[in-house]
Amino acid sequence: MLYKIIKNYASTLTKKDIINYSINNNHYLKEYEVDIIFSEIHNNIDLLLNDTDNELKKIKDKLEHTTYLKIIKLINFYKEKYKNYL
Repeated sequence: MLYKIIKNYASTLTKKDIINYSINNNHYLKEYEVDIIFSEIHNNIDLLLNDTDNELKKIKDKLEHTTYLKIIKLINFYKEKYKNYL
């Protein structure tokens, strides 16, 4: 159920949403990072949801190291927060 909600939300996600989310989490993305993240979410959402760690490793070298670490931190936070629903 939660996967369907995430997929539906991801399909409507904009680059501005990604920028705003990063700012709200005290991280400022470079324009190329926004493009990479946006593309990955829109093109690979099923893979990201089913094999998050492996999919993130594929883009690790395309992002700034601090950005990659922040993504991992946030994913781990939400996995823990919603573990009963995933």
